[in-house]
Amino acid sequence: PVSSVLYGSRFLTGEVGGSVTNQCFYSITPANRHDRKYWCKIAESGVCLTVISTSGYVSRGFEGRVSLRDAPRNGAFTVRVTRLQKSDAGAYRCGIGPSNAGLFVRQRLAVSEAGSGPRPVQLVLGALRGSVAVRCPPGGEPGPGGFWCKLGRGGCALVADTDGYVGKSYEGRIVVSPPESSGAFKILINDLRREDSGVYGCGTGVPSGTGGPGTVDLQVTAGRRERRRAARPQGLHQGADPVSRPAASAVPRRPRVLSGAVGGSLALRCRHDPRRSYEEKYVCRWRAGRCLLLAEAGGFVHGSYRGRVRIDSKDQENGTYTVTMSDLREDDAGWYWCGARSGHAEQTSSVKLHVQRG
Repeated sequence: PVSSVLYGSRFLTGEVGGSVTNQCFYSITPANRHDRKYWCKIAESGVCLTVISTSGYVSRGFEGRVSLRDAPRNGAFTVRVTRLQKSDAGAYRCGIGPSNAGLFVRQRLAVSEAGSGPRPVQLVLGALRGSVAVRCPPGGEPGPGGFWCKLGRGGCALVADTDGYVGKSYEGRIVVSPPESSGAFKILINDLRREDSGVYGCGTGVPSGTGGPGTVDLQVTAGRRERRRAARPQGLHQGADPVSRPAASAVPRRPRVLSGAVGGSLALRCRHDPRRSYEEKYVCRWRAGRCLLLAEAGGFVHGSYRGRVRIDSKDQENGTYTVTMSDLREDDAGWYWCGARSGHAEQTSSVKLHVQRG
C-alpha cells in the first residue's frame, strides 16, 4: 500500500531502448530532506535489491543508464532509466530510509517492444476533501462526448460523461467538460474521498475494457493532521506532469450545505489556495455533470441571474471571495461550485443550497 507520507506512480511504462522517468514525492521535513533516497527492484525471494540510492550506490546491471536526482526543497526525487531492456520489467520500490524496507511506494514497471507499449500513466495527487483537475488527451472513438471511468477487474466502470450521466457517489462533485477542437477535455472532481483513489480511463466515445486513450493514477492523500497521526505511532518520517510536482489541491473545510428562504439572500464564502495566483474566480450551478457559469470576479453575470448574483469582496492574502445571492427562489435549490482557474490549473469546491418557503 502507498504510505500516507510518500507518494509515487504505481504503474510505470516504457519501451525497449527507450527511457522512463519516475518521481516520488515526500513531506518536506528535516528527516525526509536529509535521509537516504533509493529505488530498488524486488527479487523472486522478496528481497528488494538496490538499483540506485543517494548514498552513491548503483547496481552493476544499471550502470551508465540510471540516475537519481533529489530536490529536497520540492519534496521530490526523480529516478530516470535509459536504454530500457525487457529484463528491467518487474516490481520496484521508491523509498526513504537507511534500509529498503521502511518507508516506500511499491511500483510496477512494464517494458514492451517499440511501438506496442501500453499508454503512459499520468499520476495525479489530490488532498482529502480537496479537488483535482485532470486533462484527458485527444483520442478514442470519434464523437462529441467524453467519459471518465474507473478501471477494475471487470473492465472500466463509467463514473461520469458529457451526456449527463453521473454515478451516485459523485453527485454534485464532478464535471466532465465538453471536448475541445483538439479532442482533449478536462475532468474536475472536488470533495475528494479516500475511495476515489484508483486507476481511471478517459476518452471520447464509450469506455473499452482498458478505459480509453488516457490513463490516470489518482491518489487521494491525507491532510497534514492525518499524516502526523499516521506517522507518529510507527516512528516514520513525518510529513501529473512528469517534471514538476503534481499539485495536491486542498480547500479549507467549510459547510457543504447552506439554507435560505424564498425572497431572502445569503452569502457564500469561497476559498482557494492563497499561494497560487489565479486569473479567474467564479461561481457556477451544477446540474447533471455540467456547471453553468453564473458570475465571474471580473464582472460577468449570467443574464438570467443578473441583479441576483454577484461576487463581492476578494481577499487574495487569505484566499477567499464572497458570492452573494439575493431574491432567492425555490428553484434556486441545488448544487453550486466555487472555482478558481489559471490555464489548465483549476481548483473547485461544492455546496448544496436548500431554499425554504417563508
